Amino acid sequence: MIDASVLVDNLVGLLRDIPELVAEMNGDADRICAYHDQYPKRSSLALAIHQMPVPSMLVAWQGTVPGSFGGNDVWKHQATLYLRARETADGDPPTAYCRLFRLITKGIPESTGVPMINSTIHPSCYPMDIPSIQRATDAEGLDYFEVNLSFVETGDD
Repeated sequence: MIDASVLVDNLVGLLRDIPELVAEMNGDADRICAYHDQYPKRSSLALAIHQMPVPSMLVAWQGTVPGSFGGNDVWKHQATLYLRARETADGDPPTAYCRLFRLITKGIPESTGVPMINSTIHPSCYPMDIPSIQRATDAEGLDYFEVNLSFVETGDD
């Protein structure tokens, strides 16, 4: 089984390598970052989400579950991208989160030249399964969006 923290770091690296996605983060690639559990300093994902600046993206490993792929038993690594879109002005189209979701799936990292949906994030995993996006609300009642990703491991490293 792979180290999921490497998968998360690789995912962050490829997302930072999409120029249009970085532009959505006000040109600051560091606003796309990984959340790694580190007790006691980083032991509350809810707090990290609440403290996200606008705009930003936080990538967190959610867990690993057993699965099946092509008749074989496999590991499926699950990650979530937490999104806060940039501020919009009056008259701007209400498409900020749709634009982010499209760039997460169809954006092309400069280093690979391949859309994210087809990119290999970790050499021991297939490209991401088709992701989903959904609305969520933080402790103060502010909405943000979550993109759920799954990566199937090609073997049992």
